[in-house]
Amino acid sequence: MTPRTTRTLLKLHRRCGLFVSLNLVVLSLTGLILVFHEEIDGLLGVVPEAVSAGESASLSQVVEVARASRPGSNAVFLFQEADAHPNVVFVGLAEGSRALEGAEPVAVDVRGPTMLGDVDLSGSFTGMVLELHAELFVGPVGRLLVGLVAVAFLISLITGMIIYGPMMRRFRFGQLRRGRTSRTLVADLHKLLGVASAGWLLVVCVTGLLLSVGSVLLQVYAATELAALGAPYADEPVVEDLQSVDEAIVSAERESGRRWTIVALPGSDLASPRHYTVLLQGEDGLEARLLTMAMVDTEQPTEAQLQPLPWYMRALLLSEPLHFGDYGGLPLKIVWALFGLLTLVLAGSGVWVFTRTRKDASLRARSEALDAQTDLKARRS
Repeated sequence: MTPRTTRTLLKLHRRCGLFVSLNLVVLSLTGLILVFHEEIDGLLGVVPEAVSAGESASLSQVVEVARASRPGSNAVFLFQEADAHPNVVFVGLAEGSRALEGAEPVAVDVRGPTMLGDVDLSGSFTGMVLELHAELFVGPVGRLLVGLVAVAFLISLITGMIIYGPMMRRFRFGQLRRGRTSRTLVADLHKLLGVASAGWLLVVCVTGLLLSVGSVLLQVYAATELAALGAPYADEPVVEDLQSVDEAIVSAERESGRRWTIVALPGSDLASPRHYTVLLQGEDGLEARLLTMAMVDTEQPTEAQLQPLPWYMRALLLSEPLHFGDYGGLPLKIVWALFGLLTLVLAGSGVWVFTRTRKDASLRARSEALDAQTDLKARRS
């Protein structure tokens, strides 16, 4: 690599780094909180706990109890997190529309079934932090801005990895040059932290970019493959009788060997007017996030048809656990949090080095002369 190319890449690295620096501080701090969102929500009591005793009711009864709490509403989806919230099923209710995005969840204790109340996930502390992290409080436009930040950060990472070798070829890996200017020491620390955490930063950056366009990918999937599957039934009336939902879930679990986590009910964005769309998860780890989809006809609930998800939807499903590190229990969350703190140091040190560049020009020239002398002595020996 020529010196001119190195200088060009360094300039690009600095400019992209400066562009993302403030955003990176916000995203790192909010991401640090979101890594522990389950623990925080538990402490704040965001999701009410099941308190009833006895046998579990059918899911069709759960839906009726939820509907009764809001007369005239439509049931759009069912959702459960059996490990985090045992015996609690969330029912998404919407007024008029059956869009998933507009449905508001209510929590139902299945051992009754008994209403536990509304669940205001977006208005909770972690919900607001997520809105800041994902949308910067400006809605869909914010997602595009976060995506732009991710692209600039990715460029900064890649250029930094490319120029690290040429810039540090005269020194041992990880060497911190003490006894020089403070800028030199901080610059060496910035380079060391950057190259040491490059793999993690690339994963978080790429997954964040995918999540920023996640709603677009979901709309594409719903308008193409799902629309094609439901096309033969598009003109049929929406099935309102959900007595077969339990049987449909049993057949989907039997066919896939997994357990259900989300059921899109007939008429919703992810289902046809007469089909259930059942999303099923594995037992633990990343398998619990890589969902399998099955479609079940309300008129033939014993026959589930597994439908493969396209590559971009599988990538999107995998992005969230990799981005937040919440798939390996508390130890992995702590590791993700430490990397998040390291990212704050990386952003701060990069900005500080840039601001000191002009002020320390003469001292930096002296430091470079000393490095050149050290390099010459090493070659002679």
